Amino acid sequence: MAEVKFAKGSEEWQMFMDYWALCQKYWKPEESDEWWEEALHDIDAFSKKYGSTVFIRGLCMALVNELELKAKSRKKGVL
Repeated sequence: MAEVKFAKGSEEWQMFMDYWALCQKYWKPEESDEWWEEALHDIDAFSKKYGSTVFIRGLCMALVNELELKAKSRKKGVL
């Protein structure tokens, strides 16, 4: 099985670092419209920065879906 190591500073390495930063910044959704607007703006900017490929859009949608799930769970008192 082939393994790939992304060179530090490569576009792939930077993309994953930027995605990690998005996840850390927005992992706990807040109930304000301003928070959601900022989160969606930053996620859209990430998508545009890296070419909005199927892979990038998939990462973005996975994050948005997770945030929505967390927000709904919090409202139901699960989290």
